[in-house]
Amino acid sequence: MPPSPSSDRSFRRILVALDASPHSRAALDLAVQLAVDLEADLEGLFVKDENLMRAAQLPFAAEVRAHSVSPRALNDRRVQRRLRRQADQAEAVLQAATEPAPVSYDFRVVEGQVTRQLLRAAEEADLVALGKTSTQSSRRRLGTTSEALLAESSTPVLVLRRAPRRRPPPSTYYDSSETARKALRTAAGLADPDTPFTVFAPAENETQTEHLRAEVHEVLGTSPAQTRVHPLTPAEVDRLAALARRRGPGLFVMPGTGSPLVDASLQRFLYELDRPLLLVR
Repeated sequence: MPPSPSSDRSFRRILVALDASPHSRAALDLAVQLAVDLEADLEGLFVKDENLMRAAQLPFAAEVRAHSVSPRALNDRRVQRRLRRQADQAEAVLQAATEPAPVSYDFRVVEGQVTRQLLRAAEEADLVALGKTSTQSSRRRLGTTSEALLAESSTPVLVLRRAPRRRPPPSTYYDSSETARKALRTAAGLADPDTPFTVFAPAENETQTEHLRAEVHEVLGTSPAQTRVHPLTPAEVDRLAALARRRGPGLFVMPGTGSPLVDASLQRFLYELDRPLLLVR
């Protein structure tokens, strides 16, 4: 499926952050789906964490495993060997994920502080995909790297802990702001032109609903049949994440300046949403 002509940017380059976590694999799986549908190039990035390498140089550094009898001395050589092995595994996972799909991809390994390296790489991408956290934690937790990317990256950031088996229509939130317009166009660019997607819009009465519906169609240049505008009362705006979750497993595209994120923490919003979130600024 080619990108919709109503999208204000083309997702031609998708960056996916790779590590050993199942959340990272979920991000890769969805990134591959998007790359196929949008005819985009995929770049896998593995960061050798300089903080871990520095810690290994400390004289008292030790590794404690769940089933170990005693701590094991941690040294720079062992950490470097482990990171090389993890990088090789990440590349193998990327190759396996793209093998059955007509996707062009690159793989890079860099050294440095993880968040800083990802933010730098994000500047050259149209979309960044990463796991919600680097551990097998519950949906309640948001990793520090994901939180930083969502807060600081000017590139749209996709974060998730599991990928849907198929890619249902996305949904988005629209409140007439410029960022919401970007999010709306982004959602349209990711949607199947033949399948309507849902637009949640805060409206206290029918007049406001019709005004927002007209704005949506004006921004996208589409017929009313291609979008479903779902009006939200003020109370429902506070429960947007839960409402979007009940809508289905599809991707939720959220403007970073939307009032639901201003009034609630991102971690709480993601916990209640429990769906892939694409944040647009």
